Amino acid sequence: MEPQRAIMLWLSGMRLADIRSLPEVVALSRHGALVELDPLPITGPQAQHFELFSGCSPASFGFFDTLMPYHYVIKENLTGRGETPKLLPDRLRGAGWSVQYEETQFSNLVKSIQHWAQRASTQETCLIVKCAVEDTKNIEAFLPKIVQALSYMQAWVGENGLLALLSDRQHARIERFVNLNNFLAEIGVMERDEQSNQINWSNSLAYFAGHGQLWLNLLGRDGQGAVHPQDEAEEVRDTLVKALPAKLRDPQTGEPVIERVYRKEELYAGEYLFCAPDLVVLFAPGYAPSPCSKLLEFDKEIFIAPVAGECANSGVHPSLVGGFLLASAPTLAQSVTAAEHAPLTSVVPTLLHALGVAYAGVEGSAIRSLFSPSYLENHPIRSVMGDEGLSEEDEELIINRLRDLGYV
Repeated sequence: MEPQRAIMLWLSGMRLADIRSLPEVVALSRHGALVELDPLPITGPQAQHFELFSGCSPASFGFFDTLMPYHYVIKENLTGRGETPKLLPDRLRGAGWSVQYEETQFSNLVKSIQHWAQRASTQETCLIVKCAVEDTKNIEAFLPKIVQALSYMQAWVGENGLLALLSDRQHARIERFVNLNNFLAEIGVMERDEQSNQINWSNSLAYFAGHGQLWLNLLGRDGQGAVHPQDEAEEVRDTLVKALPAKLRDPQTGEPVIERVYRKEELYAGEYLFCAPDLVVLFAPGYAPSPCSKLLEFDKEIFIAPVAGECANSGVHPSLVGGFLLASAPTLAQSVTAAEHAPLTSVVPTLLHALGVAYAGVEGSAIRSLFSPSYLENHPIRSVMGDEGLSEEDEELIINRLRDLGYV
């Protein structure tokens, strides 16, 4: 019996609509299973990469946004505060698979797959190739390469292997950019000197930063904090949660610009909750934070018109920038499209379950509707592990982190 084979083509930034009519994709859909995927707020390429590739939310290692405020200055952080969780290649290698992961350009895509397909292996083998689509105006130029790649992929895995086509994100058209800091200053939540454009922090209650973070200017945590912890902080949070979706409206349409403001506890849990943003802003479809607002700066106006055809993939509503998973394998159902979107974190457990690889320590769960009933009968999907509590060592580690950051 030949060792099992799997090949995954990761088209980061590609919309399903752009490739759905390709004959090779139509054939893959007919023999495989499809699901569209939504990321968690806060959206952004780096966060969505980890959600898809690790099966965990970025909060599991203290990664909430790439742009993080530090003493009222915004810094880029691509790693988080803790150890990066295991990625799909790590999990497969731990199960005895030979895995090759490559990031390449579309111009080298076919050559990379051809080179891999010529190798012989006596063990289970998986190739994962990632190509990123950054030029959304040139999608047509990539399609012939994808067609060629899928043809080689199908020939290499044969009838008994797994072939997957996936994306973690796509670009979304923007109707208006929004500077939430301008609005916070307008309603008196921030105090701003319009001549110097400086913020009077001692009289400012909250501020916006990054791709959806809303922070209280908290005494004892922030350098010039103005909000007392506990009762006053909760009062400010409650006010912002209720007021922002109701009061901030597009002047042209009258429609709300913010769909919802989440308290951090509604989205996140675990040992890094203490360093999560106090509130998370979910912009309505068609709106995104302006580049200045991401850096804790002001624009001339609250609303900024985008350049014609301008797209964004950060800070945008999750339903507009999500990806997809289209896969074919003997363990998966044929010609099935999941009725509902699934979270990006479900990709890793779904692929591992399809390959018969046991998994633990992920936040997502394999998508039941993508599997054949006969396979599920003999291989039931395991439940996602709940919180198991913290050991004394873990609790001490967290306290030390809090102390280092000035929380205790």
